Amino acid sequence: MVDELSAIMKIIEFSNIHSCGDGRYEASVLFEQGTVKVRRIELAAGARIPPCRMTEDVVFAVIEGRVAFMTENEKTVVRAPNAVFIPGGSTTRSMEADEPSLILAVLCKREANGSEGERSAN
Repeated sequence: MVDELSAIMKIIEFSNIHSCGDGRYEASVLFEQGTVKVRRIELAAGARIPPCRMTEDVVFAVIEGRVAFMTENEKTVVRAPNAVFIPGGSTTRSMEADEPSLILAVLCKREANGSEGERSAN
């Protein structure tokens, strides 16, 4: 039974903060399948990811540190071990860390033909 489950479940490993240089950040994809994508984002103190337009729903879980998340209309500061949900749509998002920080971003991509609710409404 355990061997069967091992073939279904996937362990996603990510380490603690490495050593990004001051004002820098690193991002890598840890897992991507179907409509789900998981990214590891490491921000050095003072690092900022510039605004980018995204359509995906995203949960940003701050594992270590403190990060300010910004959209067009809002700014919220999240300290580990907490998370913020930013709904999809054509929103511009950015983030900035005032101390070394590690974030796990879970993106839920929109399907090419729209979501189930959008399809049934047409």
